[in-house]
Amino acid sequence: MKRVGFIQARMGSSRLPGKVLKKVGDATLLEILIDRVSQSKSLDEIVILTTGRPDDDPIYNLCENRRIRCCRGSQRDVLDRFYRGATEIKADLIVRITADCPLIDPAVIDRVVNKYLESKNYDFVANTVPPPGTFPDGMDVEVFSFNVLEKVWKEATRFSDREHVTFYIWKNPGLFKIYRVDNDRDLSLYRLTVDYEEDFKLIKVLLNILKENDKFGSLNELIEIIDKYPELKKLNQKYKSGEGWKPALAKDKLLKKKSFARAEPLNRRLGNRSWRKAIKLIPGGAQTFSKGPGQYVDGVAPKMLHRGIGCRVWDIDGNEFIDYVLGLGPIILGHSNKEVNDAVFSCADDLFVAPSLPHTLETKLSEKLVKLIPCAEMVKFGKNGSDVTAGAVRLARAITKRNVIACCGYHGWQDWYIGSTTRNLGVPQCIRKLTIPFQYNNIESIEKIFKDKKDNVACVIIEPVTFYPPKNDFLHRLRDLCNKHKTILIFDEIITGFRAHIGGAQSLFGVKPDLATFGKAMANGYPISAICGKALYMRRFKDVFFSFTFGGELPAISAAITTIDILERDNVLWHINQMGERFIKGYRDIKKDLDISFTNIIGYGWWPEYEFKPTHGYTSREILTLFQQELVKRGILTRPAPFISFAHKGSDIHETLTAMAQALAVVKYAVTKKKLKKLLEGRIIQPVIRAKEEMTKKQ
Repeated sequence: MKRVGFIQARMGSSRLPGKVLKKVGDATLLEILIDRVSQSKSLDEIVILTTGRPDDDPIYNLCENRRIRCCRGSQRDVLDRFYRGATEIKADLIVRITADCPLIDPAVIDRVVNKYLESKNYDFVANTVPPPGTFPDGMDVEVFSFNVLEKVWKEATRFSDREHVTFYIWKNPGLFKIYRVDNDRDLSLYRLTVDYEEDFKLIKVLLNILKENDKFGSLNELIEIIDKYPELKKLNQKYKSGEGWKPALAKDKLLKKKSFARAEPLNRRLGNRSWRKAIKLIPGGAQTFSKGPGQYVDGVAPKMLHRGIGCRVWDIDGNEFIDYVLGLGPIILGHSNKEVNDAVFSCADDLFVAPSLPHTLETKLSEKLVKLIPCAEMVKFGKNGSDVTAGAVRLARAITKRNVIACCGYHGWQDWYIGSTTRNLGVPQCIRKLTIPFQYNNIESIEKIFKDKKDNVACVIIEPVTFYPPKNDFLHRLRDLCNKHKTILIFDEIITGFRAHIGGAQSLFGVKPDLATFGKAMANGYPISAICGKALYMRRFKDVFFSFTFGGELPAISAAITTIDILERDNVLWHINQMGERFIKGYRDIKKDLDISFTNIIGYGWWPEYEFKPTHGYTSREILTLFQQELVKRGILTRPAPFISFAHKGSDIHETLTAMAQALAVVKYAVTKKKLKKLLEGRIIQPVIRAKEEMTKKQ
C-alpha cells in the first residue's frame, strides 16, 4: 500500500494572501510544514497539490528546488485536484494535510494513519470530523483510500463538496464508515492554524521559543508554551474554527439560483498589457483567426492563456476556466496529459526530433491507422489539417487529370478551398472558380455540379458529419455518385477522426471514401495530420509532390501513437459521448425550466452546438455574445460548438450547466426587458468565415 501525504497549498488565500511562503527565519511556512510531515513514520511520500494559476508558480518552483513532487490542478475544484494528483502518483492511501497547519505534529499524523490501518473497517478516519474534535485547529489529518476518493470525486456535485474535498464524506455517514480520532485532552479552543496575520504572529513566536529551547515542538510542547504565556492564546482567540468552509456552504445556495444575477468582471490587467505587446508584433495578435479576440467577447474575455491542466486553463491574470475550446479540438485527453507528454519527452531525449532518414515510429503509427481506419491502406503525414486536405485534393487532380473540386464544409486555409469563401483575398479568380461548394444533405446540389461541369470534377471533399446527421442515405448516395462519375471521394475527418469514432465517421456510418484526412485529436494537441486511402491512389504520392521537412517529426508521431493507445485502452470516446449527452440534456432542461424558446442545442454527444434565434429585435449573434460574456465571467471558456475531452468529468459538466443556467437567466432578462445592449460589456462576436456557417447549417 502506497501511503502518500498530500499537502494542499496555494498563494491565493483571501484572508492572508501568500501565507504559505511567509518566512520565519530562513524557512517558509510551507518548508517548515514539509520538514515536520517528513518526520512521520507512516508516509511513503509527500506531494504538494497546488493550482495552475501563475500566482502559484513560486510554490511549484520551491518544490522543484527541494525535489518534492508537485501536482497542479484546479483552484476551485480542489477535489478534482486531489483525484488527479492521487491518480498520477498512484497513491493507495491518501493522507490529507493542509498548508495552513505549519506546526502539525508528525506523531498526530501517525496516530490517525495507524488507526485507519489497524481498524480495516473504516472508509474515513480523521481528527477533524464535525462537530469540532478535541485537537487544536492546525493539527488536521484526514485519511482515506483512493477508492473512497474516486467515489467522492464521481458523486459529489455541490460547490462546497468540490472545494473542501471531504465534505461529501462526513455529510453522508450513511454512505461511509467514519471514525474520529480524539485527543486525550480537549484542545479544541487552541488555534495553531494560519488564516490571519494574528495566527502568523503566534506561529512565529512559538517557532522562535522552540528554537531558543532547542525543542522540536510536539503538540504537547506547543500547548505547554501557550499555557505558560497566556497572552499568546489571546493573539488569535477571536477567530473561530470553520470560518474557511462556511462561505462555501453559502455559495451552494447561490449556485442553485436560476434568477437573474450578474457575475463579477474578470481581472484582465496583465492580460491586457501582454495583448498590447502582442498586437504590435503579431498581425491580429493571434496565429489563428479562430483564436482571435473577435471570436469571444472582446473587452470581457481573456485574450491570452498561460497554462492548461486537464479540462481547465488559466489566463495570465490567474483567472480559471473550464475549457471547451480545447485548442479548437485537438485536446482529446485533456491538457498536459502526462502519459502523452512523457512519450514526447522520451522521444526527444532518446531518439530524434527530425531524423535524417525515415524512422520505425513512422511505420508503427501508419500500422495503427491502417488497422483502425476502414479506407486506410497507406498513410502520409502532415502537420496541419490544411496540409493534408490540400495534399488529398492535389492527389485527386493528378489521378483524374481533372480540375474542379466540389466541397462541403471547412477544409483549411490554402488557395484551392479558401478562395470559395469570404476570406478569398489574395486568391486569383482562376483558382476561385475551380472550387464549388454544395449543401449537406442536398444530393441535388452535388448532382448539379456534376451536370454543369461534365467530366471535369476531380473530387468531392466533404466533412462527413457536423451537427446534423446524414439524411436519406446522403453519404451512401454520394459514394454512388462518385463511383458513377469516376470521381475521387475524400472525407475530411480532421474533426470527426478519433472523436466521432476511433475509425472516423466512415466507421460510424459505414461509408468508405477513396481518401481521408485526419488531424486534430490524433495526438492530443501535438502537430500532426495524415492522409490515408487506397494503396492504388496513395502510391501516386511517389510522383505527386507532398513533402516537407517536418513530415516525419518524431515527438508528434510518438504523441499520436500514445494518444491512440489511450483512446483504445480507456474507452475514451464512450466517456466523451456520455459527458456530451449529459451536457445536451442539461442544456435542454435549463431551457425548459427558464421557458426560453429562442435557443436550442443540436449535434452529437461528441460535438454538440447551442444556437440562438433572432428575437425581440435582437440578432442571434447579439444574443450569443451576451451569453458568452456571462459564461466567461463565470469561468466557462467555450464557443457555440464546445469540444469535450476525456478530462471533463460529471462535476465539470455540472459546474458548467450551473453557469449556463445563470447566464441564460441573464439573457432572458436582457431580451425580454429590452436591455441586452445595455448589459453587453464588450464587442459583438464576429464569424471568421461567413460562408462556413452557411455551408454547414443549410439543410
